[in-house]
Amino acid sequence: MKRIALLSLPDPRFPHPSQPEYEPNRVDYRVLIEGAIRVPLDRQNGASIDEMRKGIRVLDALDRASIENVHSPQDRGMLVLEDADWEFLKSKVEHMPWAMTDRRFVQFYDDIQGATEAPREPTRSDGVASV
Repeated sequence: MKRIALLSLPDPRFPHPSQPEYEPNRVDYRVLIEGAIRVPLDRQNGASIDEMRKGIRVLDALDRASIENVHSPQDRGMLVLEDADWEFLKSKVEHMPWAMTDRRFVQFYDDIQGATEAPREPTRSDGVASV
């Protein structure tokens, strides 16, 4: 099992939710994971049924992460994946095209690639571990 904290990272230029730029510039792990899963690995030929089945397993786990009464309180706000599902997500994230350069995307990538049984220590978007 791998656990990935479903973080929401504000843009350091717009750190306060009252700013109109805050929401459209926020990096949300849930949205990034959904996007990675929904885009076929082979964009020209589309997704195979096997790829769809694997993707649906990850999307189902993402839905379970949002249910208020998850099995254990420590899993609230966590994407909990079987190892095979995590390997699939890792592969999808490795092939994601990135529209721009942003430290928060690197943090997301590292959090997915480095997932363990315990979630990684959250880091700030400048790469420094949060305390």
